[in-house]
Amino acid sequence: MSSFCSSLVAVIGGQMLWSTVLSFILLIGIAFRFKIRSFQKQGPIVLTATIVIGGLLTALQPYLKNLSANHFIMICFVLAVLNLVAFYKQWGFVKLERLSGQFVFDTTLKIFGSIIPLSAFVDTGNQAIEPLSGKPVHFVSYTALSPHLPADFCKSLVEWQETDPYNVSMFSEDYQRYIRFIHINTVQQQTVVLGFRFDEWLIKGEPSQVKSNEYIVLTKKAKNFPHSTAAILHFSALSNNS
Repeated sequence: MSSFCSSLVAVIGGQMLWSTVLSFILLIGIAFRFKIRSFQKQGPIVLTATIVIGGLLTALQPYLKNLSANHFIMICFVLAVLNLVAFYKQWGFVKLERLSGQFVFDTTLKIFGSIIPLSAFVDTGNQAIEPLSGKPVHFVSYTALSPHLPADFCKSLVEWQETDPYNVSMFSEDYQRYIRFIHINTVQQQTVVLGFRFDEWLIKGEPSQVKSNEYIVLTKKAKNFPHSTAAILHFSALSNNS
């Protein structure tokens, strides 16, 4: 589809600059569904393959015709090697991405009386725990969860201030009993965030498992979650799904 659309624009527009640019945008955009993240991951492979298969060396030949045969062969060899090295390195990232896809699971979270389906990624680097009980802490996208949460809870969460994390008076007593203070270490400093105890979390896999009475931290910085998932599970979730 991407090739057809871009070719159609190129044929209609002829050799005009605008048609070339529009054709390229359609080719890349449709191929990667206009998602910048997808292009960043796999775009370099497509670009490298296009350069090699599309005949970069043939295109450069008129500009190199005055060189000696030895120099021409050497330049062609260097360009070919550089393209193949770039292709090999980027292919390694793609294989790693596919491998990490094995850590993505369909899940169902039960919290505050709501049952919420979520896609989740088990992160072996997530070793956060609730300090008093030692139970695992998971990270969930607030954007994905907020439509399913009670309105009064969301209102209280908006009123809560990171600069005064231990003040939870804006939450009703019913919600306060679910709250724990989680210490998160970042590169710059240690911060305190709110963790909320959930009832159950069904993680579908081979075999499936159910986690209960553990904690989640709601985050608005979830757009960079691996594989566009809505939750980052504690590494302990991997033990029963490996």
